[in-house]
This record gives sequence, C-alpha cells and structure tokens, in this order.
Amino acid sequence: MYTVTNELFVDPADTEVFERNFAASMRGTLTGVPGLRAARLLRPETADRGYLSVLEFEDAAAYSAYRSSDAFTAAHTWPDHAPIRSARLTTYDMLSEVAL
Repeated sequence: MYTVTNELFVDPADTEVFERNFAASMRGTLTGVPGLRAARLLRPETADRGYLSVLEFEDAAAYSAYRSSDAFTAAHTWPDHAPIRSARLTTYDMLSEVAL
C-alpha cells in the first residue's frame, strides 16, 4: 500500500467552508479512481496542526497515474475550492501492517 498525506492548514474563520467544500470535492472527484483504496479527511484536535487528507493507493504506480488523471485535475479545480492557507504533502510506502 502507498499512502499520501496532505496536511492542510486553514484559517480558523474558514474551517466551516473548508470542511464542507473539501469533503464535497473528495466525494465528487475520488469515486472510481483506479487503485485508490480509501480517502479520508481528518480534523485536528489541537490548534497547531492542520487537517489531514489521507489517500491510500494500491501502490506508487496507482498514485502516479492519479496525479496525471482527469480526477486529479478536477479535485484541484473544484468550484468553491476549499480555502487552504498552506499545505505539506508527504508520501509513505507501507513497511508493516497488522490486520485486525
């Protein structure tokens, strides 16, 4: 599995709009993306951290294909785009997993 996290920093005044618009964008653009296993938006519990967008792909090739897809373009040009102040993208290759 190949995991992509994007920590998204949003001004406190924009959190309601961000949550609504980003979640709508995920639902509208990620359904049916080949190799995408899961997509999550996580809300931080502390003020100094950003939201996490977590995408889990079958492998790095599936993520690479997504980056050059129409779905990726649509996600990043979504109408009423979520107000994001800054972001930090990190990718991870799964080292170990415990299935419960």
